[in-house]
Amino acid sequence: MTLLTILRRTELVDDFESVLQRCGIDSPRELAMNCRGFSFAVLRNSFLGLVALGVFGCGSKPAFQAPPPPTVIVAKPVKKEIVEWEYFTAQTQAIDTVTISPRVTGYIDSILFKEGDVVNSGDLLYVIDPRPYQAALDQAKGQLDQALAQQKLDNANLERSKDLLAKRVIAQQDFDTTAAQKYVADAQVVASQAAVESAQLNLDFTHIGSPIHGRIGAQLVNEGNLVDANSTQLTTIVSIDPIYANFYPDEASVMRFQDAVRAGKLVDARQALVPVWLQLDTEHGYPHQGVIDFVNNRFDPSTSTLQVRGRFPNPDGSLIPNAFGSIRVAGSPKYEAILVADRAINFDQNQKYVVIVQPDGLTKYQRVETGPIVDGLRVIRTGLQGDETVIVEGAAKVRPNSKVNASATDMNKYATGQLAMETPVDTAPDSKAERSRNLPVSGAGSPGRKNSVSGLNYPENGSPLTEAKGVSKPAR
Repeated sequence: MTLLTILRRTELVDDFESVLQRCGIDSPRELAMNCRGFSFAVLRNSFLGLVALGVFGCGSKPAFQAPPPPTVIVAKPVKKEIVEWEYFTAQTQAIDTVTISPRVTGYIDSILFKEGDVVNSGDLLYVIDPRPYQAALDQAKGQLDQALAQQKLDNANLERSKDLLAKRVIAQQDFDTTAAQKYVADAQVVASQAAVESAQLNLDFTHIGSPIHGRIGAQLVNEGNLVDANSTQLTTIVSIDPIYANFYPDEASVMRFQDAVRAGKLVDARQALVPVWLQLDTEHGYPHQGVIDFVNNRFDPSTSTLQVRGRFPNPDGSLIPNAFGSIRVAGSPKYEAILVADRAINFDQNQKYVVIVQPDGLTKYQRVETGPIVDGLRVIRTGLQGDETVIVEGAAKVRPNSKVNASATDMNKYATGQLAMETPVDTAPDSKAERSRNLPVSGAGSPGRKNSVSGLNYPENGSPLTEAKGVSKPAR
């Protein structure tokens, strides 16, 4: 079978002849005559090589067809008035904590309170067997009466000795002895009076009362047990209203507050009443409002944190000492901020940027400086004016100065909390990849925490510069 026949059967002869002409060969027959002696496999490979040469080497390149522009979702940044809050872990602390211990040794005779009750100052709690101390008091009183009688006798002897000395009936030495006995009797009366007072105190100490108003704890000693003076612990009492909450800002946070105070944006907590808000782990919206009443004078060298204490009203006793919660304090005055969804923010090493669609339809990388999460959206401190069109989905498919097929949406739909509610979660995912796709996207804030200013008990004029009203400044 000739090469020409093979070429005609492949239906490529027309293209092949044109290729041969461009390469300086008149016809396929001339090529076949020059290729005698080669095997059919060699001729076939030569044919394929020439075809490739003609199509890709000797011919002109076909025109490149650009792919369609990528489809992205864009949204306008949100502009709203916000307060940048600082959040710290806090622990409540009773203002007064008293450990009840006996001041005399004896056996517990009766217990007159119910564990966990609220007691008032002066309420009787324990009674220690008073009989030994009553006997000691009676004995001290008897010794006082004896001392008073001796004092009366010595006073009379001294008066008689004065007359006798004037008549020179007794010697001066005898008179001095009588006077000294009178002074000893006076001292004995004072000592006996002190003994009576001490015995009376010990008797009074057998009745143990509450020194403060507060909630009493568990009985640590039952009736009939022997207790030692100033050592045995009977129970504890903690005050209820008001209550402290201690929190510990780190050094960087403290420096930011000081810079804001120097700039006139915030007030100094040492000079004025700065409002703070507290919520426990099971609460929402920071329902407890108080004031900062103490700032420590030095950092803790082991943790580089500064103790700050808030004081909160607790009329219903819902705040229990030593409970953990979260403190919220204003880190800025109220201002209009620009916010975008966290997923619109991209990273290039240590730089953050968003991709915006310019009015001419071309994309642009815009560097930004970010702040905290507010209402599920990230605060943009610098880099955006608020009227840009920001890509929130599909930024990874986009290059600078390229066209995109943009579909507009609302930025609030991509707020952290809203996105978590709208994201469906498959109860039985088929694969690990599908499980990861079904997880809701979380922001930079703490999980489950609403870092929002909306609906919270902020002062009426909305500015942290305003001091808390109606709260007295305690002595430091």
